[in-house]
Amino acid sequence: MWLSLNWLADHVDLSGLDPEEIGTRLTMRTALIEAVVDQRAALDGVVVGEVLSCGPHPDADRLSVCMVEHGAGEPAHVVCGAPNVATGQKIIYAPVGTKLPNGLKLKKAKIRGLPSAGMICAEDEIGLGPEHDGIIVLDGELEPGRPIGEVSGLADVLFEIDNKSVTHRPDLWGHYGFARELAALYGRELRPLELATDLVPGDAGPAIELADPEGCPLYAGLCIDDVSRRSPDWMRFRLVACGMRPLGLLIDLSNYVMLELGQPTHPFDRDRLAGDRIEVRRASEGEVLRTLDDIDRRLTGEDVVIADGEQAVALAGIMGSASSEVQDGTSRVFLEAACFHPERVRRTSSRLGLRSEALARFEKSLDPALVEESLRRYAALVRRLSPEARIEPTFRIVGQAAAPETRIRFDAARATAVLGREVEDREITTTLGSVGFGVTAAGPGQFEVAVPSWRATRDVSIAEDLIEEVGRLAGYDAVPTVAPRGTVLVGRRDPVLELEDQLRDCLARDAAFTESLAYSMVDDGALTAVGWDAARTLPRLANPLQQDAARLRPSPAPGLLVRLEGWLRHGPEVRTFEIGRGYEPGEGADGEVRESRQCVALYGRRREHAGPDVERVLRGVADAAVAALGRPRPRLEAAAPPEHEPWFHPRRAARLLVGDAPVGWLGTVSPEVLPRLGVDAHVGLLMLDLAGLAGVPSQPTRYVPIPRYPAARIDLAFLIGPGLTVEQVREAIQGAGKRTLVSVEPFDVYRGETLGEGERSVAFHLVFQAKDRTLTDDDVAAARERVVKAVAKLGASLR
Repeated sequence: MWLSLNWLADHVDLSGLDPEEIGTRLTMRTALIEAVVDQRAALDGVVVGEVLSCGPHPDADRLSVCMVEHGAGEPAHVVCGAPNVATGQKIIYAPVGTKLPNGLKLKKAKIRGLPSAGMICAEDEIGLGPEHDGIIVLDGELEPGRPIGEVSGLADVLFEIDNKSVTHRPDLWGHYGFARELAALYGRELRPLELATDLVPGDAGPAIELADPEGCPLYAGLCIDDVSRRSPDWMRFRLVACGMRPLGLLIDLSNYVMLELGQPTHPFDRDRLAGDRIEVRRASEGEVLRTLDDIDRRLTGEDVVIADGEQAVALAGIMGSASSEVQDGTSRVFLEAACFHPERVRRTSSRLGLRSEALARFEKSLDPALVEESLRRYAALVRRLSPEARIEPTFRIVGQAAAPETRIRFDAARATAVLGREVEDREITTTLGSVGFGVTAAGPGQFEVAVPSWRATRDVSIAEDLIEEVGRLAGYDAVPTVAPRGTVLVGRRDPVLELEDQLRDCLARDAAFTESLAYSMVDDGALTAVGWDAARTLPRLANPLQQDAARLRPSPAPGLLVRLEGWLRHGPEVRTFEIGRGYEPGEGADGEVRESRQCVALYGRRREHAGPDVERVLRGVADAAVAALGRPRPRLEAAAPPEHEPWFHPRRAARLLVGDAPVGWLGTVSPEVLPRLGVDAHVGLLMLDLAGLAGVPSQPTRYVPIPRYPAARIDLAFLIGPGLTVEQVREAIQGAGKRTLVSVEPFDVYRGETLGEGERSVAFHLVFQAKDRTLTDDDVAAARERVVKAVAKLGASLR
């Protein structure tokens, strides 16, 4: 949001104040000013000029040859293409050497054979407005040579407001609210608004019916006829500076009043309102309204619309429609001002994805008193800018709404304790009174404070709010600096978060996996594709960040799997992981949803691409990850995957355990899932339950000396039947190796026609090493024999 210094100066005397200092004081006491933009600096060198003579160009019908007095040296010879330039005008002149706001640096030039020194400027050339059809004609009393930055109503100083800092202050969504703050901050008088106070409630204009008093408790309308079309330059320049596009006086006045008071209004073309009536009602379910942005909006019964005798003509508090908008030929206007339910209009806006300047204010709970005040302000401006216009002396107003009449007991001693400095009674009455609060003494150090309506809707409601007012208006720098004293508590980080960081380091750095980041929501199609049972319904967000991702996910796995096909298009192999939340539905319709923190690693490679077995890769990753967390080596236990993990292969998945504690699952992806995802690849998943891992005690780090004697390495391959797991064979080998077997790892799995049904050949790499001597061939052979016998007892044979 932008503020105009010229506009603020209409309501409070700011003479002698530096704009930068104003911005700093507002930041420290009212709202964050993100930038101060001085248009005057960009117009350095641009001056007032006077057209001494103006005649046609001899070789161009649309060009004029002018002599311009500019207060320095001889008059300048300027060729100008503006149709409205004429002798005797005071204009804006940019001499040779001037750099304009658009970056153009003026040089001497020849235009159709005649010299031209400098430029007579249109508004777009100096950054004040959008038009280029003609030059700006100034007040005839100005002296040639006067810098344009000194001319009132032209160049401005703009303050950019951080909207988040005024979300709780409905009164600060207009210039008059900030003028009130500046008057209090600098001890200056706030000028009263020019209002059409003679207007009174009556029955002129379209009949109004409030069929939805909850959505719109107060609605008013004023009829105005024969308003002139063009807005004055000063108004157009202010609107442009504040980010609004000038669209003619009727609409410009509506925007001007909104930016001044914070209260939106809306002008309807009265001749286009069917039945000359207004009805504020709930939209019909499925009703379609084409808004001013030319988009058809499908509405629900929760939406509030403004309708005429036939159809909806506006989406209440958000945007009007093309069917009733003001056009060039409009002669009769019905001006709307209303109070709308803030939550209702905000929900409609969120559902439709439609924001507007009006909505940004209505959703803040505006003061209902602004409804009448905005009509009176609009009428007063019409009388000043378009005297020929006819304004009905009465306006219709239907419904009732008012800000809460809030009175708060205020204790000076309590304010002193909270602010950490002495707060005197006089300061309380002066400070609060300067911003419109009514303060009445109720005993020594006690006050009864009446909250003004513009602060009572959702801002000031308790004594602490008043203490904040006293503190901020005096300046927080007035609070003495005192070192805090008390017990310092040493924080302890959540153990699950520590595990997450350790897993990221291990998987990304050591295992060369890429981390994937995603929201905790997926679309229903993704869940169906990975085999999720539709009967196990997870909650759907009512207002999702993405419409195609609104369902809480059971695990990060579905999101990784649905993106796999795209990843494999860019390479033969995918190594990725995600650490995030998963959700499991509770029992019954009202069962509580359980949340878990998971780490899911995915490894996949195209079938035609040679590479290691996916299960073996993920087993190595699981071992390395659990070891990095300081936990004992996990073991695998063959089991059917649970129903909330339907993407695992029903016969090629295993539970991961550390000791007897389940910590996750490992296995290949179901052959029924991959075709639905359009994936032709070997794919495996590793799921680690972070809460389960956090519950396993970590092992203390132990250091051992570097071995003095060399190791002996051998590879053995065993034929393993379908009833035997690789983990069982590995444990048998480890037990038979006794103290000299320091490592055993499976490194290859073979299945083929030469083997029996369900059989596989698994190769293991064994490392033998003694602490006190070099092992001989006989030592290794004896150990090998023990290993073979131990494995044979399980039913496996050496190949």
